[in-house]
Amino acid sequence: MKFSRTGWTAIPVIASAALVLAACGGGSNSSPVAQQPGAPAADTSAAAPAAAPAAGAPAAAAPAAAAPAAPVAGAPKAAKAAPVAGAPKAAKAVKAGAVKAGAVKPAEGLHAIDSASEAATNQKAYDDKAGATDVGVTKDAIKLGTVTMHGMALGNVLANPLVRGIQASIEALDDRGGILGRRVSITDCDDGPGEVARTKACIKKLVGSDRIFSMISISSWGSASVHDDLKQYHMPAIGTWAYSQTEWQDPFMFPTHMSMIHEAMAGAHWVANVIQPKTYGMICLTSPEMQLACNNVQKIMDPNAKLVKRTDVSISETSMSAYVLAMRAANPDHIIHYVINPSTMAKFMVEAAQQGYYPPLGISGNHLAAEVLGSLFGKWPVGRYWTNTTYKLWGPEFIATMNKYARANQGINHHIVQASYVGVNIFERAAKAVGPNLTRDRLMAQLGNGDVYAADASLDQRFSYARSERFGENWDHNMGQGREFIYKYTSTNTASNPDGSPNGFAPDDKQFIIYTWK
Repeated sequence: MKFSRTGWTAIPVIASAALVLAACGGGSNSSPVAQQPGAPAADTSAAAPAAAPAAGAPAAAAPAAAAPAAPVAGAPKAAKAAPVAGAPKAAKAVKAGAVKAGAVKPAEGLHAIDSASEAATNQKAYDDKAGATDVGVTKDAIKLGTVTMHGMALGNVLANPLVRGIQASIEALDDRGGILGRRVSITDCDDGPGEVARTKACIKKLVGSDRIFSMISISSWGSASVHDDLKQYHMPAIGTWAYSQTEWQDPFMFPTHMSMIHEAMAGAHWVANVIQPKTYGMICLTSPEMQLACNNVQKIMDPNAKLVKRTDVSISETSMSAYVLAMRAANPDHIIHYVINPSTMAKFMVEAAQQGYYPPLGISGNHLAAEVLGSLFGKWPVGRYWTNTTYKLWGPEFIATMNKYARANQGINHHIVQASYVGVNIFERAAKAVGPNLTRDRLMAQLGNGDVYAADASLDQRFSYARSERFGENWDHNMGQGREFIYKYTSTNTASNPDGSPNGFAPDDKQFIIYTWK
């Protein structure tokens, strides 16, 4: 396994609140942070309503449109697919649950996109090309790329572990024999604090100079603004973090994380069910996606609780003291945050402790399932803070992989590392299912044919890229766009136990599994 990123070195973990606040002062005070998501155009109001696919979308999306995943008992019916305008032709895909007689079964639980005769044809294509079946693919190697915002606040404990986690997952893949004998390499590109122009420049570099086959993860504020770039380069992106709902709607993207809007819905239902506040406050990032997330929280909460204060904060806040004072004055029973930026909430918690303030029924929000959380938050929120997350924490297979191949990650893994680990594993399964004639179109056709990709059993999550998961209100309530988990912060020691069980995070004892619809 080859890994490259110019000038990257590990930085020690922040160990105290004072150092946390110093680190939080960095970032992008004046940089344009993904304020306007790019194509595909979609109305992302309410519960992720339907949108038409982008013109020119790859034929990989067509299998999902033509044949949604095999139905799960009790799951709602998928909406009828709209045709993909001007889509280039790609590999023929079979319907989920309807493999042709004699079709090759590539892996347990997956359906082959090739019949036996088509498999022979594709073997010949591999032979004729001496294994060089697409850009970034040879008979013994596959090149992947990733974009990471190392210049974000707390990048040393958030971005660096993520890249090491992707590297570790690929090393483990290679030790399992790679992709049908092809070994995999990864090149990371640093887009600084997540500036859109730098994100786009990274993708251009990875495509033009590094000549990669596929992206694995785009963990940047710029991820919502690269849809046109992926379409232009005909580039799949697997394991994206779904910062924007448009990542689920983009036929070139295959997220391994619940979208922020869906997380907000699930979290709000939990607050309404379990906390049952009479009044509540909200802390919301000013980006369009997080504004939509907070709007959906309000739609769920307002029938039974009164919103007494909503504060909209930028990605580059240097202090949260004024917002703490505003919440003290409004005096909500509970505060809900959808900020996604960990440094913002770390500042809020530290400054709330300095002011001796905390809402009587606690605080909840997403994107803070991290082993380092205890050193960021300290004792003040213990027993009265909850975070919802896509995967169970942390899982023996995941932790064993990180401990073996990314020892520097011990104590600083987080849920986006989990998402990228699952992304690498989904890439492995889909690429093996495609067979030796590995092309971008065939890979996207395999991913989009309605199959369900399960994470490790201990992580307890599943994804499908059928159209019903991408658009409309008919997503499966038992998969990654419909359900996740919520944990209470119980101790400042939040590093995983050696067996992969969580420390400092306890499954909520009233409702651990949370849903977007109830």
